[in-house]
Amino acid sequence: MRVYAVVLSVLTVFVLAVSAVAVGVGPVGPAPGAVAAPAEPAGLPAVAQTDETGESPPPGPELDSTTREEAEEDNSKLVVGVAAAILLGIVLWGRWYRKKRSESGG
Repeated sequence: MRVYAVVLSVLTVFVLAVSAVAVGVGPVGPAPGAVAAPAEPAGLPAVAQTDETGESPPPGPELDSTTREEAEEDNSKLVVGVAAAILLGIVLWGRWYRKKRSESGG
């Protein structure tokens, strides 16, 4: 009985840790490599910078590279993990209940 409780507790912590990673909960603070944009002086319009040819440079890289497909995949992994933990809990509870019932002579 205690072994099952310990196993269930460890699996619950594991599922919570995996789900926290899946939804992006992490250490507090800016993402590594994230740089704040310089503030524009008040009252002056922003001017696009150009090179010698008069063309503006290509836009920089995106800071948030998570796509919709990746978010959906992470969400489905979270749902599967929670469902697996619930089913494991039901199986362990059923075994405990069956053992208790057989010991009482019923």
